[in-house]
Amino acid sequence: MRNFLLIISSIFLTLVFVEFIQLNFFWLSYQKDKRHVPDQFSKNFYEKYYKQLHHLRDFKKKNYDMGLMYTSVKDEQDKESVKKYRSTVLINGDSWAENLLYGIVFEELVRIKKKEKINLIVSGSSSYSFSPTTIQLKILRNDFNIVPEKIITIIDHTDVGDEICRYKNNLEFDENGTLLRIKPEELYSGEVYAIEPHFARFDILDSKNLNIIKLLKYEILKRKIKKNIKKTRCTFAELMRPVENNLDQNEFIHLKKTTLRYIDTVFSDKNVEKLLLVVHPHIKHFTGKYKFYFGDFLREILPGNTHENKITLLDFREIFDEVYFNDYQFQKYQDIFLVTDSSSHLNRPGRIPFVNRIFNELLH
Repeated sequence: MRNFLLIISSIFLTLVFVEFIQLNFFWLSYQKDKRHVPDQFSKNFYEKYYKQLHHLRDFKKKNYDMGLMYTSVKDEQDKESVKKYRSTVLINGDSWAENLLYGIVFEELVRIKKKEKINLIVSGSSSYSFSPTTIQLKILRNDFNIVPEKIITIIDHTDVGDEICRYKNNLEFDENGTLLRIKPEELYSGEVYAIEPHFARFDILDSKNLNIIKLLKYEILKRKIKKNIKKTRCTFAELMRPVENNLDQNEFIHLKKTTLRYIDTVFSDKNVEKLLLVVHPHIKHFTGKYKFYFGDFLREILPGNTHENKITLLDFREIFDEVYFNDYQFQKYQDIFLVTDSSSHLNRPGRIPFVNRIFNELLH
């Protein structure tokens, strides 16, 4: 009897030890994905909206805290009622808009908000060109009662490839031609914003199984995805191809449709007073490497638009030297752009004159 109890105790302790070891292996394996596991609220929020928007902001703790879809600009002392603000301003677009939420640039937004007494919302998300921004604006209005009188849309040149490569074949319309959603990537997609694999992992993590079972399921899933994953369609080279070579006729027509569809959605709310379209060159526009320029495209398609008198185009190519070299006395391009970034994002010091000129144009 004593030997039997000893055997049972040994088995039990061994299982506890193995479970502990497997737990550590499980987490080490999971963390290699470099994605922060969402809390339940964030997971539910993401699940509710990504099938309409294709993707939301990255799975990172800072985004769970700031908001996976939008961020209200405020500091810890900000307790003003929305009713006390002169107007609500929405900044949307891709990572150029999202990048305004970090460090000294966010502090500058807080300063501008207080000075101008505006309610300021930033809904920028990586790779949000006009199609996801169109859907997002409808959601912000209908689900969150965010109804801006003024909208700042920051347009990046990666948006061209996003529309043509990433979203075009995923757009879903109703019988009247109204854009309903952008279908997300499927489980074995090789695209950057393939969300299904992450939710498959989250489901394993959240299960009630023993850690050793979780680990086995997790490793099986990883191997299954690795075996079946498809070739990436939208490489950076493919995204920038239409910018580097210019648009063909079909690409021009598609981009024009998505742009005008977005503008119609903006002004479907009669309270919108102004839409500021912001365009900024990449370094390769100055070297002549890129042939397509969004500012020229907008000048071609906007004349005669029903809402033309409420639309302002702010083209930083036209005022580049004035803004960066004269007003802020930068010495060279490398002082303004992230030098190693192929997408030519502005560095944080460069974003200060960028955002100040935008609000100068919007409010004064």
